Amino acid sequence: MQTTQVYAVNRDTTNCLEVRTEQIAEPPAGHVRIQVEAAGVSYGDLLFQRGVVPGGPKPPFVPGCDLTGVVESVGAGVTGLEPGQRVAALVVKGGYTTAINLPAQRVVPVPDGVGAVNVAAVSLNYFIAYQMLHRVAQVRSGQRILVHGASGGVGLAFLQLAEHVGGVTVFGTASAANLDVVRRHGAVAIDYRAEDFANVVRGSVSDGELNPFTAYDENGTVDAAFDPIGGPHFWRSYSVLARGGRLVAYGQNDALRDGKPNAFIGLVGFLGGIVAPKLRPDGRKTGFYNAWSLEKKEPQAYREDLTEVLNLVSADKIAPRSVRTVTMSEIPAAFADLERGRVTGKIVLDCTA
Repeated sequence: MQTTQVYAVNRDTTNCLEVRTEQIAEPPAGHVRIQVEAAGVSYGDLLFQRGVVPGGPKPPFVPGCDLTGVVESVGAGVTGLEPGQRVAALVVKGGYTTAINLPAQRVVPVPDGVGAVNVAAVSLNYFIAYQMLHRVAQVRSGQRILVHGASGGVGLAFLQLAEHVGGVTVFGTASAANLDVVRRHGAVAIDYRAEDFANVVRGSVSDGELNPFTAYDENGTVDAAFDPIGGPHFWRSYSVLARGGRLVAYGQNDALRDGKPNAFIGLVGFLGGIVAPKLRPDGRKTGFYNAWSLEKKEPQAYREDLTEVLNLVSADKIAPRSVRTVTMSEIPAAFADLERGRVTGKIVLDCTA
C-alpha cells in the first residue's frame, strides 16, 4: 500500500515542503494502520520546520502533531480496536500523511458522530490547554489566570476550558481586532499593543473584588500565567504572579521573526524567564510545559486527557473559532499565513483530498 506525505525538507522559508508518495508496510505487532482523514496544522509545525524548537525533528521529516482517521488494519496482539473505527492520536511528527502505522496505545477512539475535521480542529490545542490548566497549574474556581494570545487556537481553548471550571477570572491579551472574541468568553480583554497587561492585572483589584472599570491597586495578581511568547515576555508574566502562583511557558514565538530563528531571544526567555526566577525563593514557580515530558511522569495522562477533550467536542462544549481546510498542495501557503499572523481560527489538512 502507498501513502502520500508532506515532508519538511529544509529550514528555509520557501521551497521547504515536498509531497512524496511511498510504500507503507503492514502494521507490526502491537500497532494499527490508520487511514488518515484529517490532521491539524499548527504554528508549532512551522517552528519545528524552522528549527526553532530545541530537540525538534530534523529535516527531512513529516510535520503534523495530531491526526484522526479510520483504523484500516491491526497488528498481532491488538485488542479493543478494529477496522472501520474512527480514532485520533497525538504524535511528535508524521501527521501530514494519508496513512500511518502507530502503536495501539497511542490511539484513542473517537465518540460516534464526531467528524474527522472537528476532531483535528481541537485535538492538539485543547489537549495541551487542558493539561496546562488542570495538570500543571491545577486551576480551580475562585482563582485568577492570565492567558496570552487569548484569541488564538490555544488561547481560545484556555478561555473555553476555564469556563467549564467555573468561577475563574481570566485576563486575556489579544489584538484590538480580536478583543470581542475574548470578551465573549467572559474574560477581561487586554489590547496587547495599546495596554500594559501588567498594569491592567495589578489595577484590577478593589476591596478584594474584580473591578471591571480598573481601579488601580498594587495588589492585583494572578495565580497562573500561560505564555507562548518567550524572550523577556516570560519575565513580565512572572512579575504579576501571586505568591504560590505559576508561570507556564509553552512556546517561544518571539524566537521566530521575519522568517528567521533568533537563538538569542530563545536563550533570554529560557534563562531569564524560566531559570532565573527559580533562584529566588519567593514562592512563585516557573516551568516550560512539554506534553511528552508530562506523559513520562504520568503515563495515564495522555489517554485520559485526550479522551476528555474528545468527549467535550462530542458534547458541543468546545469548538475552535473557525476552521479552514487545506489540501497537501496548499500547505506552503498555510505556513506563510501562520508566519504572518493571518490565521484567526484553525487550519486542518484534509488528507482525503
